[in-house]
Order: sequence, then C-alpha cells, then structure tokens
Amino acid sequence: MRSISRCAPNCGPQDEKINSQNDDSGSQSRGFGVQYPPSDALASGLVSSQTSGTPVDRLIRVDREGTRLKRLKCSVLTAARLHVQERARWKVAMLTLTYRPDVNWSPGQVSEVVRHIRQYLKRRGVEMRFVWVQEFTKKGRPHYHMLLWLPLGITLPKPDKRGWWPCGMTKIEWARNAVGYIAKYASKGDSLALPAKGARMHGNGGLTGEALLEQRWWKLPTWLRSDVGPSDCVRRAATGSGGGFLHPGSGEVYRSPWEVVFKGGAVFIRLRSQGG
Repeated sequence: MRSISRCAPNCGPQDEKINSQNDDSGSQSRGFGVQYPPSDALASGLVSSQTSGTPVDRLIRVDREGTRLKRLKCSVLTAARLHVQERARWKVAMLTLTYRPDVNWSPGQVSEVVRHIRQYLKRRGVEMRFVWVQEFTKKGRPHYHMLLWLPLGITLPKPDKRGWWPCGMTKIEWARNAVGYIAKYASKGDSLALPAKGARMHGNGGLTGEALLEQRWWKLPTWLRSDVGPSDCVRRAATGSGGGFLHPGSGEVYRSPWEVVFKGGAVFIRLRSQGG
C-alpha cells in the first residue's frame, strides 16, 4: 500500500483555498462536525464580509483568481512529485515551447505536440509521462514548459525540427530537480496574464495504479480527504442526484458543509445550517 504524504508540496490542507465554482469547496474543516469557518481563511486570501454574526451566518469571500492559481500549483506539483516517485531512476527532459511573433494561440496546439511525442515514445516501447504549465511573457505572450520522464538511452528530438510544433521554437534541457523546476513556473501565477478563452493552463499524464489514485485523491476538497483515502475511489455524484461525492463501495454520499452565496457581484461561502 502506498504511503500517502499529507503534506504534498503546496497541496496540503494548511494552505488550500476555497474553490468558488463548486459547492464542494475545500476548507480546513474536518468532516461534518465543523462548527466554525477555517481559522486561517483570511491568511489564505479569503476576505470575510462580516465581523459579527453567528458562525453559520458568517460569509467568507472567495478569491476566485487565487483559487484557480492555487489549484494549478497543486495539480502540477502533485503530478511531478508522483512521477519522480514512480520513475526515480529516469531522467527528466525540460521542453520549452515558444511562439513566433506572427503566430497566436489556438486550441489543440499543445495536444498535438503531446500526441506526436507519445507516438514517438510508443514506437520505442516507452510510456509517456509528462507535466506541463503555460506561462506568459511580460508582453502577455504565452509559452509552455513541459517535463518529460525518459529512461536512460532515450532522447527526445526537438519538436520544431520534426514539425510537431510549427508555431515557433523549442528548447530541450535536462532537469536535475524536476519538482523544483516546474514549481518555479507554477509559482509565477500571481503575475500571469489571463489565458485565452478555452485555453488550459496546465496538464499532465502517464500516472497509473496507486499513483493515479493518489493524484485523484488530492483533487478532492480538504473536508472530504479527511474522511476517505485514495483507495476508496470516491467520485462526484451523478448530475441530478443532489450533488456531493459518491463512495462506490458503500454507496454513501458525502455532501459539503459549505454553501455558495452570490452577493453584490461577488462569491461567498458559509457553513450550512444544521438542518441544511
């Protein structure tokens, strides 16, 4: 059984922000016995809308942009850490993809590179393991940083020379500290420009078995992670079932202790009442 670290880089309960887009927002609450909002909510970038009132009535303002960037960092670092654990002896290629001045972002560009590299590695009997993150220059131009785990004896050709990246230039280097490398770019989120509509800011692939289960577990809200483990394979309940998360083994449905409130053009969360 894999030993789960409860302090994954920048992904632990101590610094996870509330996800404003879902009713299953993460917090520092533990299970359903929670009585007060998380004590460090303000330090995490959330702004309380009140200084008085009962715990159930108290609203906590959601920093939606901060939440998005926190989730990006959590996902990228968790995937990189698990890849390192699964393939500790493999080397890691650092691939940078940049655009020519006359080329703009459009859907499917990164996916096409991933498809070509996956086919290239498959012909050599190698599974593709990767993590990528989008970054912006000071002028607001996007580019990508991708990590690829490769066994000894396997090298990667430059995608622009092969025609896999016709959008601009590519550069390949070797990483000594894969997690540290990708963390540097994932941590620049507060200076990023807004991505184009429909553009993904990050991606990863190649995890299998217990590592994949752990990755999915880290994506669950904090209040739920305290009650279930990776092997429980808890997933979102079907649409129309009232929301929450379903335990496929027991059939138990877990519902968030938080509810979303829209007020004055902003998004807030508050604890549900005991009968809510």
